[in-house]
Amino acid sequence: MTDVVSYPKGDLRRMLSVLAALESMPEATLVKLVAKTGLDKKTVSNLIIQAGEQAGVQISKSGPIYKLENWGPVIKRSGAKMALTGALNAPIVLA
Repeated sequence: MTDVVSYPKGDLRRMLSVLAALESMPEATLVKLVAKTGLDKKTVSNLIIQAGEQAGVQISKSGPIYKLENWGPVIKRSGAKMALTGALNAPIVLA
């Protein structure tokens, strides 16, 4: 059993979990994000790109280090936290 919460493919909370992990780490690398989220490298990379393209989230990259600069106009940080904790009546799925 793992402590990492797992969401089905296509679930918005997968992206939100990557963004939350990214924000919680001072020096977030792809390897650290994979370990924190339980997702594979390709999925994490794709979700970072998707967050920028589809939600206007601003993420910078300097060498291997990612940094969440701005949540953008679509996603509120507080709302993302609510979705990830089940406060929006969305079930939390455990792996």
